[in-house]
Amino acid sequence: MRFHVFLAILGLVSAVAHAAENNMTADEAKAHARKHREFAEIHLQAAQCLEAGKPYKECDEALKKACKGKASGPHCGMRHQH
Repeated sequence: MRFHVFLAILGLVSAVAHAAENNMTADEAKAHARKHREFAEIHLQAAQCLEAGKPYKECDEALKKACKGKASGPHCGMRHQH
């Protein structure tokens, strides 16, 4: 639960910083924050899948399915090594 709150706060801070940097309106910043929260939830589900001991391939496929049409790239916006 704490991790979920952390991800939500991190997403909001990132969205606010991005909004300020790019002169977004308040509504645009809120929409951007919602997108960050959505990705945080998708990534949290992938982490929970792995923590439950399920195979990486199964969790990765679930991540890709949940992310389809929402982000580009093979790992739903994650840019670190696996």
